[in-house]
Amino acid sequence: LVLISLSSFSQDIKNKIGNGYEDKEKYISVNFFSIAEPQFAFGPSFGNRFTERSEYFIELSYVTKTPFYDWKDFERLRGARIIAQYRYHFLQQWRPLINFGAANRRRRERHQPFMGIEFRVKPISFITSGNFINTASNDTLVNYSFSANAFTYGGALIFGKTFSISADEKWKLELTMGIGAKQRDVKLKTVPAGYKVLSVERI
Repeated sequence: LVLISLSSFSQDIKNKIGNGYEDKEKYISVNFFSIAEPQFAFGPSFGNRFTERSEYFIELSYVTKTPFYDWKDFERLRGARIIAQYRYHFLQQWRPLINFGAANRRRRERHQPFMGIEFRVKPISFITSGNFINTASNDTLVNYSFSANAFTYGGALIFGKTFSISADEKWKLELTMGIGAKQRDVKLKTVPAGYKVLSVERI
């Protein structure tokens, strides 16, 4: 969400290409709005725009329960989330024959739209309860507490735009949206042998 340019701290005079963008830019970022997600994932991110159009982005976050949702069904939830992205920037290089609206064009140059592909993995462990049945003995365990591991992986196509919010371009704001798919595999750890899930409540 908020990006801090490392290159702008290390040099007073920036090496810029003809359209006004930095040839290379490294930054760190933090997504403060992740506290509103059902599973709170918070951690640092790092990005490197290594050419005028290409950039990679990596996030490593710690996952736990958020205080804003009712998680009574879970006694413990912890894990990690790793996100890797490749981004392609669309450079706004057009120049009109008549130089009207130069100020508006300079403001547009501070906006950097991009599209990209994303891959993410999220291994977590949790303790919850459920109902199980042993088909051989017809025995049932009701509200049985157990621990489990879950591994989620997926990919997405993303679109976004970066806005410079300070005149020296040290501070930036980024907005992204996308569409993708994910798969989650769950492994039960402390369920007795021979018992299977009787009913699973969708979470």
